[in-house]
Amino acid sequence: MSTVSEIAFAARELTLEEQRALLSRLTSNLKAEESKSAVKERVFGLGKGKWQASDDFDAPLPDEFWLGRDA
Repeated sequence: MSTVSEIAFAARELTLEEQRALLSRLTSNLKAEESKSAVKERVFGLGKGKWQASDDFDAPLPDEFWLGRDA
C-alpha cells in the first residue's frame, strides 16, 4: 500500500468535522508551499560593475579555435 493510499484510508476513518479540518490544513499548507516557490522578479542593474568584457569581445576567433591546434 502506498503512502497516499494509507493517508486516504486513515482519512476515511475520521469524522466529517475532522476531515474538513484536515482538508483545510492541507489546503493551507499547499498554498504556503506554492507561494514559497513562486518566481521572484529580477531586478535590473544588480550586477552592474561585477564583470567586464574585453575590448576584442566581438573580434572573430582564430581558425585554431574552431579547428583545433593542429590546423
